[in-house]
Amino acid sequence: MYHSSSDYQNVDKMALRLRIDYGHFEKCLDVFKLAKQLNVNIIKYSSLTSEQLKTISGKEELNDGFTIIRKQKRQQYKFYIFYNDSIGPARIRFTIAHEIKHVAFLEENQTEKDEDLANHFARYILAPTCLVMPYVGRFSVAELVSDFDISYEAASNAYNAAENRILSSKSELTDYENEFIANL
Repeated sequence: MYHSSSDYQNVDKMALRLRIDYGHFEKCLDVFKLAKQLNVNIIKYSSLTSEQLKTISGKEELNDGFTIIRKQKRQQYKFYIFYNDSIGPARIRFTIAHEIKHVAFLEENQTEKDEDLANHFARYILAPTCLVMPYVGRFSVAELVSDFDISYEAASNAYNAAENRILSSKSELTDYENEFIANL
């Protein structure tokens, strides 16, 4: 699926905007705290029966997580993130970050494009390129796994994104990255 560079820039900007606005300057983002700050109700699959999950999700087979956004009175919303708590902690963090993208962009009925961009958002909010760039050529992907508490796959993707950005001579930070770095 094709995404324009502005699609990615908007997602990256929102990821850092959330980190800045809610005071998350640490390498290892507490996605549960951020979700709570966004007034999201987080519900583990294990706290519900399989019938409840089927009714809520509308699906027989569930993946790592999903979001429900309910419009209330006067343009107010209620947010719910349901997640599979039987997967590993790094995958859970990625899933919550992915679902936060749907909340931040008020995506009630997610498209394939929304899902693809949510994966990018999760990678970026968990390991912002501006924080990963100093690792390139100096540290291994394993260091990213440890420092950012992300999976090896997410760390590889973050490392490759930072390396590609440096190699393409686009290593100058954006305004929103500079604002984020200035708060560290």
